[in-house]
Amino acid sequence: MRLLRINILLISAILALHSSAQLIAQSILFTDPLLDPKRCSIVFASILQRKEFANLSTFTIAPLFLNELKFPASVVDLENQLQIIKNVNIFVEIGPDYFYGPLFFPPEWKTGMNNVNRSRIVGFDLTFDVQNEVIKSAFNHLTSDIGVVKLAYFFDYAEGGIHPFIHIEIFQFLEQKVGQFLLYQLRDFASVEDALSKILVDGANVIVLNVGQRAALKLLEKAQEKNILQQPFYWLVFNAGVTLSGVELYVGNANFFAVEFSTNGRFTEFPELSAIPKPITPKDLIFRDTAVVGLQRLARLLSKTVPNDITLITSTRDGMENPVIQLKWKFYSYVDTNFDSRSAYEVTVLNNGSIMASFQALKQPPSRELLLNRMRSKPFRLGTIKVPPVITEETDKTGAVTVSGPEIVLAKALLNRLNVSYNITIFDLGAGKEVDGRWTGVFGLLEEWDIDLLVGPFSETWDRSKSFLSTSPIRSITYNYMYLRPSLKASLQIFQFVVAFDGYTWLLIFITAALFAGALTLLHKISPNTLSYTIHPSMLFVFGYLFQGVRTRPPSQASSQILIVVWWFFCLVLVIAFCANYAAYRSFTALETLPTTIFTLLHQEYYKYAYINGSNMESMMRVPLDPTIHALYTEINTKFKDMIPPNRSAGIDKVIKGGFALLDESPFIEYYARKYCLETSSALWYGAYVFYMPKLLPYYKIINDELTLMIADGTVDRIYKRGYEEQLAGVNRQCGATFKAKALEAMRNPLVNWSDYSVEFASAFGIFIVILIGLVIVLIVFIVEFCLDVYKKPEQGQ
Repeated sequence: MRLLRINILLISAILALHSSAQLIAQSILFTDPLLDPKRCSIVFASILQRKEFANLSTFTIAPLFLNELKFPASVVDLENQLQIIKNVNIFVEIGPDYFYGPLFFPPEWKTGMNNVNRSRIVGFDLTFDVQNEVIKSAFNHLTSDIGVVKLAYFFDYAEGGIHPFIHIEIFQFLEQKVGQFLLYQLRDFASVEDALSKILVDGANVIVLNVGQRAALKLLEKAQEKNILQQPFYWLVFNAGVTLSGVELYVGNANFFAVEFSTNGRFTEFPELSAIPKPITPKDLIFRDTAVVGLQRLARLLSKTVPNDITLITSTRDGMENPVIQLKWKFYSYVDTNFDSRSAYEVTVLNNGSIMASFQALKQPPSRELLLNRMRSKPFRLGTIKVPPVITEETDKTGAVTVSGPEIVLAKALLNRLNVSYNITIFDLGAGKEVDGRWTGVFGLLEEWDIDLLVGPFSETWDRSKSFLSTSPIRSITYNYMYLRPSLKASLQIFQFVVAFDGYTWLLIFITAALFAGALTLLHKISPNTLSYTIHPSMLFVFGYLFQGVRTRPPSQASSQILIVVWWFFCLVLVIAFCANYAAYRSFTALETLPTTIFTLLHQEYYKYAYINGSNMESMMRVPLDPTIHALYTEINTKFKDMIPPNRSAGIDKVIKGGFALLDESPFIEYYARKYCLETSSALWYGAYVFYMPKLLPYYKIINDELTLMIADGTVDRIYKRGYEEQLAGVNRQCGATFKAKALEAMRNPLVNWSDYSVEFASAFGIFIVILIGLVIVLIVFIVEFCLDVYKKPEQGQ
């Protein structure tokens, strides 16, 4: 009976001990502050359900997580962190040696169980040194056949991080590589699209992504949309979990390597990963392995048996009993993005930091058929801008917008021949130009790969060809100018005839006439001429005699006759000058023999001239390759900068008003000259229209080869001929004006519109010098006649 009582007491004590053990929660503290507590708690609970940890089912085990503190941390944040660390229910601390982790505070060893001290394990810290070594190995393989590397390294680094005082060598993996190396940080961009656009603008051909899963997937999806997730680009994505995301991208033609932690075809072996929302991240895998090791250590503290050979996903371990766990990180190399893909190529980081790696062979450039099939897999993106009358936009009754123009028809025919679907977008932008190394306007969109093929009346220029791929010339053009020739309306202006001389010349003419009339009157006053001349007949005589419209006979004395001869000469010169219209002759010469070369254009003074701001012509003239063309560009920006029209419509208005010549391309010159009855010059120089594509577009050869065939078989010429006929079908073909219309136009003009080519006083002054000499001769003859008593009056009665 006594023995039975002892047994009952013993059983009661054991049950009480077991009950008290269940009431005490055993916690594992994970020291990585970047973990997602909610997500990790789900994984942790699922791991406890594994059969390997069945012996721990009688314990209440929970995970604890540290807060992520910014450096320097506030006092309140540090106090809260300390409260977490001092929790006596913590039996195991495991994870990286976080700066604001347990080692920052006084050590805590006490637990809620007697004779059981807290265990600390430092490990599972994927340091930058490890990352650099793996990236270095993969990068060297990826770029083994590239001479000069243009690297874009996209890096996601939170300020502070786990180790705020550790110096990070970003480009440590480059070693002796030669080329252009640019670093892009995720936090510097508003979106991943902006980041990718920046990478493309900077001209990278090797892209390394060391960013989180979400950012990496967005970058890759946008890259696929922009047609750069293929050769000739080289892609290295480090530990972004692309094969765990469930997002499938087409990288069949690309030299694409994803080096990352992965279940490597064994996802179903780890049911704890299925418990969390997709997508699975590398961080999930690291936490899963950390939790497994932490639970194994906790089992030892609780004297429970747990297998030591539980498979880890991200690494293998040595020294389970050591405070610092020795890990061999294991990455896999993938050349696809299929979920839970399997690969035989591994990258192992040994304990001493050395690398054992094997990678898939680089892919050869894809064949034309592969590229064409890829090109057909999604709509090709055509881009253009509205450039009337060549490219126009129309809206039908249903509201649908259609884009028309010969270049649009040609682009559609080109892609139809290749059996490629397409989308056409008309952008409300200008053509754009290069400013500080970046393009504006629609060429800026092309530079960022938002357009696959830019179509429209875009001329081939040196700066564009430097930045983009251009096709074979599709249309030959000339550069010339148009102007308004002076018409009949100028001669119908009231009193417009007076522009033959300037005002001072006319004034001196009338003064001279009065002077001669006075001189003739004076001579006749003292001269015994057979006829007597007063001021009135003298004035009539000097004008009327020239036109044989007076009956008054000429004087009989020599001095008076010489005076008449001098006046006759004077009037004859003026009449000839007026009738010949020296000013009209100079104007005619300046306008009829218009400059046909850049040199003569630069040295004429009648017309002001300019190009259209932002036009193709400006783009070509701006680049100082041809000194003559650039001299014209400099002249315009020096003398006529204020007259540069902002658009073609404003330029046409200036031309119609007269005195202005607009430099433009022949398709526009021909259309507007015919529409508004303008004159055109001969060609100043020649050019061509082309289509443009991004610099490294893999489909360039397919497009250009097909376009060359279309040029050879006459398809391009037929399209442009038909487009030219349709364009000019409704344009005015008769440029004549009725007399009534011209007269009405003339009435709107001022009474006198002085011309720059009127005969000026300085050029006519020589005539008056000759007249003065003639008057001196008259005076000498008069004196001689007086001395000979020619003027002596006969005495009365004789």
